[in-house]
Amino acid sequence: MKVADYTSPRKTPISLRVMLHSASDLLCALWIRGDRMSGDALAELEIGDTWFDDFEADLSPETKARLEEVGCGDIWIALLPLLPEAGDGGTIASFLDYLDATDPVDLRFRLIQLHDKFDDDMRDLFASAAEGDQEAVDALLDRTELEGIGLKPWREAMRHLLSLEPAATHELLVGSLRSVYNEAFVEREQVFRPLLDADVRSKRAMARRVSSERMLELATSGINITDEHARNPIVLIPTMVARPWVVFAPGNDFFVLGYPVGDEHLHTDGDAPPPWLIKLHKALGDERRLRILRLLAEDDATLAELAERSDVAKSTLHHHLMLLRTAGLVRVHVGADKKYSLREDTITDAASVLDHYIHGTTGREDA
Repeated sequence: MKVADYTSPRKTPISLRVMLHSASDLLCALWIRGDRMSGDALAELEIGDTWFDDFEADLSPETKARLEEVGCGDIWIALLPLLPEAGDGGTIASFLDYLDATDPVDLRFRLIQLHDKFDDDMRDLFASAAEGDQEAVDALLDRTELEGIGLKPWREAMRHLLSLEPAATHELLVGSLRSVYNEAFVEREQVFRPLLDADVRSKRAMARRVSSERMLELATSGINITDEHARNPIVLIPTMVARPWVVFAPGNDFFVLGYPVGDEHLHTDGDAPPPWLIKLHKALGDERRLRILRLLAEDDATLAELAERSDVAKSTLHHHLMLLRTAGLVRVHVGADKKYSLREDTITDAASVLDHYIHGTTGREDA
């Protein structure tokens, strides 16, 4: 029995748009750096460890100390939902100017929302915590629903940031961003910007030909979201730094998804095989991943269900599923219980793309 019917009409139509903002890569870089510093490095980053080593080497001791005070890298992802407000096509410099003009209490209000479902009945608690009411901070961060695995560093960082005066929190965050930009990101922004721009133009053209649901799935290599996440406008923003990961950043007004810049914008060798074709066959070149696909052909499943049925540890299984998703073989249905399903269309596309490449004809258009 299927648990998720992806062909059924959704109750909440998706409001979807694609936008460009250079600050997406700065925020993602600081998020990933935070995880690396805590010993929880994000796996399979295509930009490579050397890029992050060089990025780290460009930061001054003073800037590193400020970033250490901020703490958890997730804090920077909480700023992604501000990018649509800062304006389409923005630069890092313009985003910093936007943050300079942002009310310090409002900025803290936004930080709280990353790992905390925002409901109108909690608005007063959120507002009081953002203003610095210590009882409200404790009531907010000590709730049992926030005691999940992986949230402790974020809760500790939030507790520190909310213990400061709002103006001090604002200065710490914006000042840190400005220092990182000046010391380590001015030239990197210039390298990334044309790639982001090319991808956005391509995705906007694609959006004129396909539905919002299909557009979301193609841009993110298989993400499908629930009506709950579709209640706010969804904004797709490309990133180079986080490839091949998709970054979720829910906010009060927007649900931002940082998606990886498409392979087609990174390779100019006309004789080279399509990057997607290489990813596909690498993903298929492992017995465990083939077994996972066979299980998903039988039924959709959660990570826990797949771990039980495949006798593979969850941590290892997550790695395999990420490779299968980036190869376009697996769809992720994001909701209360994250489900994985098989993307049947990719299997039929694979032989065609291989034939196109070998015989020098036109390849895959939309995936």
